Amino acid sequence: MVQVKKPEMKQAILDAAYKCFMEYGYSSTKIPQIAKLAGSSPANIYVYFPSKLEILFTLYEGWLDERMAKLERALNRLNTNEQKIQRILTTMWRDLPAADKGFSNNLIQALSTATSNEGYSPALRLSVENRLCQMLNNSLSNLAPERIRAIATLLLMAFDGHAINFYLTKKKITSKADIDFFSKLILSYAEPQT
Repeated sequence: MVQVKKPEMKQAILDAAYKCFMEYGYSSTKIPQIAKLAGSSPANIYVYFPSKLEILFTLYEGWLDERMAKLERALNRLNTNEQKIQRILTTMWRDLPAADKGFSNNLIQALSTATSNEGYSPALRLSVENRLCQMLNNSLSNLAPERIRAIATLLLMAFDGHAINFYLTKKKITSKADIDFFSKLILSYAEPQT
């Protein structure tokens, strides 16, 4: 007999997983902990999600989408390319790693321990990279698409490092001086060559 999936149970699992990930981190959270907090059994968790990684990705995708949409709205209110690049860097390297007590580090833990049978898909990373490309293109419109993509890739790779650093250094955030330096570096890279 096929078990009927209930939306309220799925949400209970997601809520419980979020609490566990925040308290114990992704690596130390176990499915039985999530099940107990959700008022379910470990076997029932797998009716809703094929893996712990899928639970995290479901949580993280919505979490990150909200923050990327907020960044896009903020960029629309800024006037200069310098302000826009600084806002992108501040969000990616400072705000996101620190948000919700370093929730992003759970993604880093998950990806560093993921196995091929957990069904990892690069869809989330590609979606964020594409959104960054669009934001960068709106800020640096004179750059070729491959250069925009290179900057977006660099921002994402550095984001991983900033998320780990926030976690390892007891909540130390990236300095404004570093944001300003890399903003100027990107802007000088985007200037037309004479």
